[in-house]
Amino acid sequence: MKIKHLFGLAVIAAMSASCSSNEDLGTAGPGTGTNETGVGYAIFTINLPSVSGTRAADPGGAEMAEGTPEEYKVSNATALIFQKYGSDEGSYKFVESVTLPIDGWTDDSTPGITTTSKKLVAKLTNVDTKNDYSVLILLNNKNVNLPTVGQSYNDWNSKNILTPSVTDWAGSDGFYMANAPLKGSADSPATLVSIDKDKIYASEAEANKPTNDCAATVFVERGVAKMTVAAPGTITVKDKATTKPTKSQVTFSNWALDITNKKTFAVHNIDGLSSDFSTIWNTDPSNRFIGTNNRVYWGKDPNYDKNELKLTDEAVAKRKDEFNFITATSEINKDFTNTTNTNPVYCLENTFNLANMYQGQTTRVIFKATYTPKDDAGNPLADKDGTFYTIGNMTTILKETALETAVNTAATSVLPGCTVDYTNLKQKGSHVITLTDIKDPTGKTLVAGTDYNGKTGTQIVKEINDKLGLIDGAGHAEAMVGINTYAQGVTYYIARVKHFGSLTPWNSGESYGDNNLKYLGRYGMLRNNWYDLTVGNVYGPGYPGVPPVDPNQPDDENEKYLSVSVKILSWAKRSDTVDL
Repeated sequence: MKIKHLFGLAVIAAMSASCSSNEDLGTAGPGTGTNETGVGYAIFTINLPSVSGTRAADPGGAEMAEGTPEEYKVSNATALIFQKYGSDEGSYKFVESVTLPIDGWTDDSTPGITTTSKKLVAKLTNVDTKNDYSVLILLNNKNVNLPTVGQSYNDWNSKNILTPSVTDWAGSDGFYMANAPLKGSADSPATLVSIDKDKIYASEAEANKPTNDCAATVFVERGVAKMTVAAPGTITVKDKATTKPTKSQVTFSNWALDITNKKTFAVHNIDGLSSDFSTIWNTDPSNRFIGTNNRVYWGKDPNYDKNELKLTDEAVAKRKDEFNFITATSEINKDFTNTTNTNPVYCLENTFNLANMYQGQTTRVIFKATYTPKDDAGNPLADKDGTFYTIGNMTTILKETALETAVNTAATSVLPGCTVDYTNLKQKGSHVITLTDIKDPTGKTLVAGTDYNGKTGTQIVKEINDKLGLIDGAGHAEAMVGINTYAQGVTYYIARVKHFGSLTPWNSGESYGDNNLKYLGRYGMLRNNWYDLTVGNVYGPGYPGVPPVDPNQPDDENEKYLSVSVKILSWAKRSDTVDL
């Protein structure tokens, strides 16, 4: 799967101005002495990302990609000023917000930049001449509440869990953006950008002098991730064991993004990552967590380390609170288009530590397709309308008559003279034998506690299921092993979205354990990353309905049906190919 980091460092914002002396700040404000607040003027320059320069993947596996005009449009801009307290930027305290003008953009040929703003003058009213300050830029903000005066940066961002509408954060009037954390000389990346006090002027006219430099340069990134899928068309099915082509084919029609996050932070959150993984920000040139322009390729969302989400029964409601799930096949309705850049789906980032890299928390793509099974001679294995069946874990594809023969044989061996009602069993989806499916020799539906020649109805149904290799799953769809009915040949495949993908190889039978160096970030979706998916091989029919979610299984398991690849662009773009 390719992930395009088109968002990564979406915007570069530069604050500039200067002052002849620190005390000049007081000339237009309420105070005039040293260490008193006053009015100062700073200039902001905002640069938006591009594909200019190399398209080769960086150590984080990302390429740079421009995206669409809507993805780098700016409708409004706000600068948040924080005063330094201690060495940890999380303790910096909010001072004031400044609305920036946004008109005046020009093309820029600098690698990684599409357009650059003209100098935008910002009026600062609560800075002083003694303390140190940093800036955070918000672009296209609709619904992120600003900090209160005196509130720490960490308290505002890490403790302020947001539930924004994706359409608000990725709309036609602009994508929400904020500072991107960058790895500098410090041990950990920095998100807030220091302001050079010597470059804040006492007047707007002085700030606008062409000779004045920036007081700070800020890289910003989009607050959402992007998913595209290349149109697979019709693919010839391969034999999983031999990888040789068969006569069967599968035609893809639609797709959808499933298990998407409901919650996020206002700004890319890296707080505490180095505590879990001490070398995550090392300076090794091959470090996958640091990319182009020192951008950061991992982060935390609000449910990053919630271990309770893995539990099957207790966590059903909790997972629904955290994620959006597809529950009906009608929701799998995204069309394929000719190019991967024209039909995207945006979503909030979804990341997790190794202890939570499980299927119930991982964003996935669901594909809808029509499977046409044929034998080695090219003869159809499905009924005339395309419907076919499989039983349990057997791979043999059956027509209606073959299914009935198999089920009738199993049923009558348990209860001689009984008949099978196929009304439910022939509906699309996966089914086990129930009381309503079996009629006694008199034609009456079985009753659970009624005795039939020494066996209760419940016992009879269980024995029939056992003979067919069917398991009811005790109410858990992910544990069911049933009769699979592919109505008119329609089938569904899944591909869980990989972030680092091939940079974090996994072999069958391996456990993630606590090996962050090898596996952290293998799966997930990070803000400002564009994930571009391509279908590779298909090995058989997928699921007959919405694929179930198994929250107790890690993301990697032996793939049954499909292979995909993903590529990430700048937008960091990440591409991946999946085999189905």
